[in-house]
Amino acid sequence: MVPTYKGKPQSNAILSSLMIKFSRSRLLCLACTGTIVLALGVHRLASVNMERAEAVFVKAPINDIARECPATGYPVLGDKGKLKICLTTLTDAKAGSAWQKMLRWRNFDSLLDMTWPNKQTYVEKHGYHLYDESQSLDRNRPPSWSKIRAAQRLLKEERCDWVFWLDADTVVMNSSKRVEDFLPLEEGKDLIITSQKGGSYNAGAWLIKNTPWSLEFLDHWWNMKDFVKPMGMAVSGDNDALKAYLLGMEKEYFDAHIVVPPRCTFNSVAKFLSPAEVAQYEGDIKEAPFYKDLQSYHKGDFIAHIAGKNNKIDTTAMILKDAI
Repeated sequence: MVPTYKGKPQSNAILSSLMIKFSRSRLLCLACTGTIVLALGVHRLASVNMERAEAVFVKAPINDIARECPATGYPVLGDKGKLKICLTTLTDAKAGSAWQKMLRWRNFDSLLDMTWPNKQTYVEKHGYHLYDESQSLDRNRPPSWSKIRAAQRLLKEERCDWVFWLDADTVVMNSSKRVEDFLPLEEGKDLIITSQKGGSYNAGAWLIKNTPWSLEFLDHWWNMKDFVKPMGMAVSGDNDALKAYLLGMEKEYFDAHIVVPPRCTFNSVAKFLSPAEVAQYEGDIKEAPFYKDLQSYHKGDFIAHIAGKNNKIDTTAMILKDAI
């Protein structure tokens, strides 16, 4: 006799129970998949809208107004020595997985292709060295962190006297400017970095000397793992780590090893205006809050950094036209 449950064969009851559980699991799976697809769709739509919003931005008039960047504030090397100066940058355009590319907020895959010839022309003019350190990319972290690995390799393996890191979104605007004209003459100065608003320092352009102190500095910065952000976010955490590291130093120690020239020395921020700002400052640009700001790019500055922009391809193309 077949066992029964509530008047039905027990085998049928078990099968019905399994089918109900399967249906619930299937519905839950479909709900989760739908939620993920919806979230990704909203994410990509927001990313596209941010780029479109900046598509109407134009160069600020200060791009065409010259100004004299103040002196560094420390004695510089100038013509007093011949060094191996290495400029470097990198890109993750060929390294990121399809999933990472889907998750990221901004797409800068062709950016280095645009700015590389500009840097190449500059190093050839002055006898410097240029390295694409994309092979130094650590795929376990956001790509911005790999600038540390790039600098470490060039100091150790290429024996560069100074490594000049430049984000891919930087453009040499005034090729007559020389790196030696802001390298510290004084021994013991190992890092050159510029400040940024909010009491921080900018990790998009900096120089480091080939010394034991520098190698230890880079190791410490790399090992600040608590600051590493998840892949695909608009920020990677390397700049937050640098800020915490530098602000945590004793002033005497900081001053002994680090110099902070005016940002216009080699890391000016290219300024772009929205249509509303164009109308606001038309004919009265000298009253704009950014006009006298030493962070903002003016004609004649060494380097323009297209920082904080989502539509970097178009904005970089605008800036490249003015490079000399």
